[in-house]
Amino acid sequence: MRTRSSSRSIAFSWLLLSSLAFANAQTYFYINSIGVDPAEPTENDAITISVHGDLSSSGAYIVSADHMLMGSTVHITIVATDPGGLSVLTPHTEQITIGNLPAGPYNILIDGAFILDSAPEFQHSFNVSGGGEGPFCEDLDIVSIQWHPFTDAALIVHVTNTLENSGFSYPGFVLLDAEGDTLARETVIYKGIGTDSWHTLELHEDAVIPEGTFQGTLHLWTGFYEEFACEWGPSIDLCPATECTTIHPYVVNLGNGLAIGTFTWTITADGTLMAQGQFELTAEMQSDQAVTCLPPGAYVMTVEFDQEPTGGQLRSGVDGENAVTGPSQPLLSGTPTPMPINVLERCVEGTNTVLENDGSRVLVVTTMDRAILVSDPTGAPLGTVYLFDAVGRSITTTTTLGDRMRFDVTTDGIYFLRTRDGNAKVIVQQP
Repeated sequence: MRTRSSSRSIAFSWLLLSSLAFANAQTYFYINSIGVDPAEPTENDAITISVHGDLSSSGAYIVSADHMLMGSTVHITIVATDPGGLSVLTPHTEQITIGNLPAGPYNILIDGAFILDSAPEFQHSFNVSGGGEGPFCEDLDIVSIQWHPFTDAALIVHVTNTLENSGFSYPGFVLLDAEGDTLARETVIYKGIGTDSWHTLELHEDAVIPEGTFQGTLHLWTGFYEEFACEWGPSIDLCPATECTTIHPYVVNLGNGLAIGTFTWTITADGTLMAQGQFELTAEMQSDQAVTCLPPGAYVMTVEFDQEPTGGQLRSGVDGENAVTGPSQPLLSGTPTPMPINVLERCVEGTNTVLENDGSRVLVVTTMDRAILVSDPTGAPLGTVYLFDAVGRSITTTTTLGDRMRFDVTTDGIYFLRTRDGNAKVIVQQP
């Protein structure tokens, strides 16, 4: 009875002999070794087979490299050619994406035209192990599910993975409502889920997003939506509970010469200065960015030339965290063009909105010596008050049974207070 091992040896010997016979005529790609990535694949891994070797000259190249699964054999067909070049061996690696395979042993058979497979026999086989319970959902942490910071037509899912790319090949997130209807869906672009990744979900054209906290579930699929993996829920709130959203204003030169100069940028809301700074482009650095933190609302960004740049094609704009793309526009000399920015437009009336004072809530005022005074007009105790800087970092937390409190800050800028009545934005600017 012929064993699997002897059959594989006979098939390999036949392939080697036939390739040698063909190679006597002409060989353009000499195969030295074969690698499988990952080295110990499971059912949940997307497999890539790398064929390493040498091309016969500096002008030789691979015309095509295809594969076909025939039972337990991965049949790879490679065609090489050489239109002419220097007669020197040129190292080359051809990578063939196989994708996911069911658990079991596999053989690799390589043939084609103008190639010679001299890789060791043991490299022509590999084993795929079972995936157990499937993707390791316990390794994922959904940090947030919230509106895209600059548009109400998309959502952002921020996820961390304690085991990078563990069992989540070609992932896609889907947000469903309580009835199981699709609200938003990700277009698959990643091969796996990294240790810290951000995924954009576009809203379904017929989706109706409930206001505030609603019942819904977040699903994760793998393999281009072929296999269901994980589920989270049932409570969803798309407006973050933080006081502000991190924003990165920037300027960049897109080419056509070096741009060297400085630029002053400002962000205002209804004429009130919210943030400002200066960009600088040098011969070594053709882009610059800053960071600020803004509560939900409508803003205007303006960039002015402090001096005319030496050249280039300039563009200014804002991004969110992890390079989530925001609005941008060409930066032209002359009269600056204001650029509108809407930050978390759908969250303006949410829990993290900066509340206006109507006489019954906590009163916040600033003094000429950079002090922030907090008081309750009714004389009720303030309780605990939190103070944050412009990028959301905690400065101090104070608790009192009295009806007034004082915070002394050392620099001008934007600050945020969290009180029992909500959040308050404070602009400190010494005259």
